[in-house]
Amino acid sequence: MSKEGERYAAELTRLEAKRKELEDTLGRLARDEDEMERVMELAQDVQQVEQEVESARAAAEMEKNDMTDETVTKRAARNMANVDGQLDDLAKSIQTEGETLEAAYVRALDTDMGKSMLRTREEAHALATGRVTEADVQKARASLID
Repeated sequence: MSKEGERYAAELTRLEAKRKELEDTLGRLARDEDEMERVMELAQDVQQVEQEVESARAAAEMEKNDMTDETVTKRAARNMANVDGQLDDLAKSIQTEGETLEAAYVRALDTDMGKSMLRTREEAHALATGRVTEADVQKARASLID
């Protein structure tokens, strides 16, 4: 091969290497772009989750602030009324023919369900009147253990 042919062959080899290098760079750029798009999607997901967390915190704070003494008292009174109604229903459901409602009520209070309802009513009454509740006692016990 002549010197000029060798020079053209060398130039062709150099240009092919340069083309290959440019193709590789273009491929890396495409991958980088895909990765960048994925990172942007993840950043948007993180931002959305952060907004949801902030909303949940705000809702929890609002609920916490809503638990004023008056609100607790009203809710406790409502719970006592609900328990009274449930106890009445329980007594009526176990009342036998010819038995007075009072006797059925006493029997209802002796059942596990009746005892549980009575404890619930007592806790609601304690909350409504500002007395010590079972939860207060448990917190005090826990603080003594620590």
